Amino acid sequence: MAPLTLKSLLGRSAAGSVVKAVIESMGSTVSICDSSGGSLMGFAKHVADEVTEEARIPIAQEDAVPGYVSGPLPQASAVALLVQHILSKEIESRSLGSEVLHLYREIHLIEQLSEQLTQVLDLSGVANCSLGQAQRLIKATFGAIYLQNGGGALDAIVTFGNHADRSVNGGLQSFVASVLHKGCAEIVNDCATDPRMVDVRLDCNAIICAPLRSGENTHGAIVLGNEALGASYSSPDLKLLNTIALQTAAALGNARLAAEMVEAARHRAAYAAELQAASTVQQLLLQGGSQQIPGFCVQPVYVPASEVGGDFYFVYPAPDGSLIAIVGDVSGKGLTAAMRVALILGALRRETATDPAGILASLNNALIAQGQLGFTTALCVRIHPSGDFSLANAGHIPPYIDGREFETAPALPLGLIADQVYTSHCDRLAPGEQMVMMSDGVPEARSASGELYGFARLTELTRQPALKIAEAARDYGQEDDITVLSIQVIDSKDSSQPASEHTEAIA
Repeated sequence: MAPLTLKSLLGRSAAGSVVKAVIESMGSTVSICDSSGGSLMGFAKHVADEVTEEARIPIAQEDAVPGYVSGPLPQASAVALLVQHILSKEIESRSLGSEVLHLYREIHLIEQLSEQLTQVLDLSGVANCSLGQAQRLIKATFGAIYLQNGGGALDAIVTFGNHADRSVNGGLQSFVASVLHKGCAEIVNDCATDPRMVDVRLDCNAIICAPLRSGENTHGAIVLGNEALGASYSSPDLKLLNTIALQTAAALGNARLAAEMVEAARHRAAYAAELQAASTVQQLLLQGGSQQIPGFCVQPVYVPASEVGGDFYFVYPAPDGSLIAIVGDVSGKGLTAAMRVALILGALRRETATDPAGILASLNNALIAQGQLGFTTALCVRIHPSGDFSLANAGHIPPYIDGREFETAPALPLGLIADQVYTSHCDRLAPGEQMVMMSDGVPEARSASGELYGFARLTELTRQPALKIAEAARDYGQEDDITVLSIQVIDSKDSSQPASEHTEAIA
């Protein structure tokens, strides 16, 4: 914008025409000249009238005098007032225009900051964008954005100028802390007299600080300072910094949320990989827990509710040719349950006892010795080629023989009390009869309406092959791991029955 002078003001058609018309209408010898005496309007020379009092009236423009009005006192005063009024209005108009341009610039930079912050999702990037715009909008020789760490202390994320790096650990520590405590922005225009400015090395005249708050969360503070002599900050500066602080706080909240989501995704991916590895190991362990034993048809089916399960089974031959089988369910879920299953299968592989009650007692003491939390239900049976069997139960679902529940005495699960004694029950399994051992995932399957599959349906269901039993429970509404183990004694004359089958999985 060109500088304002009387010549430029009066040279305009509107203002100059009005003044010229007023002078001509007075019929007097009034003239207007600039500060150097150059004539701008009216008569350049005035012929003195002995009767008329003459005057030379200055035109004021703030602290300067851009010109004078000369002539008879009444007429010169009137023209001077008119020129002064036109000049004042022009100054006011220019000031308003400058203010509008300044506000437009501020709005543009704030809008630019908002667009930048939507594209930044890391803390340092947000802090850099915000402090850079604050420096453009508010005069400052140093500044910083401080964020609270996990211990509540302030860390400088981004700075500029000489004092920013040390100010939070020196003279500004108390000031910033008080601003955060009050939760509202503050200006100090005479740092030397503020008791919170305890660092005499902080050669600063004005400080402005706004907290970075979003909702109930306070992330830190944004600080600007000016070392210039006589520097000060105003209410508009405070409002502007508050606007920047609000946008910055919201962006910092989003950045922290994004960082937490990324970290959570990493943990989930790592956990999923661990679960997949554990699932593979568990499947291999269970597949190795079913051996082909002459004289028997064994069909195991294992359907975990998630990647890894808490059910297990183990089938192996005794030295006399009899079959030993155990089905169990550990408490808990996930990797903890899978690790306990691996421990149990390892203990069973080292087991030397052949009596079901002795096997359960030995396994119980092994779990107690390992200090395993939780408990494990288990059902163990030993079947001879003749069909005679002995069976012991540690809090598990009893077996079914051709649809009939085989009753067992109640007993505590494994892993609760050391040296627990279990009882063996004896009976005979005729050739062709099917013994079904299962986990509670079968009777506790739940339909979409919330109805349990229940035990009443097991009478008919347990006459089916193991795979059909597991499919029925899964299709009804699987909520827990499903394990089904069916055993039949094969007549030596009947070679049509397979001796054993590997673990089956339901797709």
